[in-house]
Amino acid sequence: MKSALLITVATCAFISSSASAAMATFQQYDAWAFSVTHGILLEAPLSITTETFNAYSGTYANPLVGNAGPIEWSATAYSYVPNPTNIVANSGWLSTYGADENLVFNFAPGVHAVGGNFFSRDAAFQVTPALVGIFFEDGSSSIQFVSSVDGFSGFISSSLAISSLTVSVYSVTPAVNYAAVDNLYFGVPAPGALGLLGLAGLVGRRRR
Repeated sequence: MKSALLITVATCAFISSSASAAMATFQQYDAWAFSVTHGILLEAPLSITTETFNAYSGTYANPLVGNAGPIEWSATAYSYVPNPTNIVANSGWLSTYGADENLVFNFAPGVHAVGGNFFSRDAAFQVTPALVGIFFEDGSSSIQFVSSVDGFSGFISSSLAISSLTVSVYSVTPAVNYAAVDNLYFGVPAPGALGLLGLAGLVGRRRR
């Protein structure tokens, strides 16, 4: 029985599915960061900006809105039951107020590269092992078994920009797992590239 459980866990740890071949999934930060900063699977190299959530502490009403460089993000705790819920920030972690709720992030503008340390916590704010799923609007998804705060999932979309993602956690026992994230990482154009884009737009308008 124990060996069967280990096989199941090992299998789940490497589940990664995508309904779109344009979405690449990474489970190592270094591999994702290398791809982002070298323009692999992207039209051009990007810089990485990070939201650590260290500036937040306490309970917040839905949605919580913040900025990481040029990216505005919003976080919403979503419950399947019609009860009001909130976002909780503690020690640099952002999570749902209630167990078994989804943690939904929206980004403006959309990004082509995003990643994070996604995991599950318990009521005492201790990391609890669980399956953690990341889901996107186009049907792309990634599911892995996470047992530490360092659990990483990263994504690169070579076509459509990513405007939102949903974090879900799964366990055998209900009402004990809270979806949580420690850091969010975004691939953004370098400051020089943003200036060139603005200049190109200005030239285009003058020509018209």
